[in-house]
Amino acid sequence: MQFFRSAIFSIFVNSWGIIIPIIFLLPAFIFRSEKIADKGAKIWSIVLFWMLKKLCGIDYKIIGKENISKTPCIYACKHQSMWETVIMHLIINRPVYAYKKELEVIPFYGWFLKVMSGIKVDRKGGVKSLKSVINQTKNYLDKKQSIVIFPQGTRVPVEGSIEKYPYQAGITALYNSCDVKIVPVALNSGLFWPKGQILKNRGTVIIEFLPAIEKGLSKEKFNKKLISCIEEKSRELCKI
Repeated sequence: MQFFRSAIFSIFVNSWGIIIPIIFLLPAFIFRSEKIADKGAKIWSIVLFWMLKKLCGIDYKIIGKENISKTPCIYACKHQSMWETVIMHLIINRPVYAYKKELEVIPFYGWFLKVMSGIKVDRKGGVKSLKSVINQTKNYLDKKQSIVIFPQGTRVPVEGSIEKYPYQAGITALYNSCDVKIVPVALNSGLFWPKGQILKNRGTVIIEFLPAIEKGLSKEKFNKKLISCIEEKSRELCKI
């Protein structure tokens, strides 16, 4: 029964991912309004999480709300499933996700990405791409929007190692270039919405916002602190 419910949810996700762009894409394009597109993304997220709970029995709990910044900042988030690519729309006002540019070719969903708030990442672009990410990030921060970055750049299985899935240089470059807080975020979403699997496991996803990392650290000290706090807390939440 759980597999059947999970399969129905997967069909819903794909269908809902077409419906919202159809409704909001044209108005956002005509008025050149990221706000309209961002509103669509939030509605998409609200309904998706309601269906996730009703169909698959997956709820969520937020820990460390006191660490959610009241001013624009960068959230460096553990990435285990699709779940965390949605949740920030329910926690933060108009969050800006960094996404790989290959997603833009996906019909409807990819087209919608182009008009909503987002930082396009060319993973093969080298230094030029990194500079572009920094500039895009600064522009959104200036508009009082917070950024969500997945430092490992891809979804990582619950037991995946940092040797196999290393933290990328982009988050360190942003730490050195943007005069804002970096808030680490740990979670255990991979236990319930595993990468590449239809079956969703019932339970409560926990997402925890950790204390911001102070400014002025060396590259080595920043990397060590960021990795250790995200990995240790995520392992604890996953009970590894």
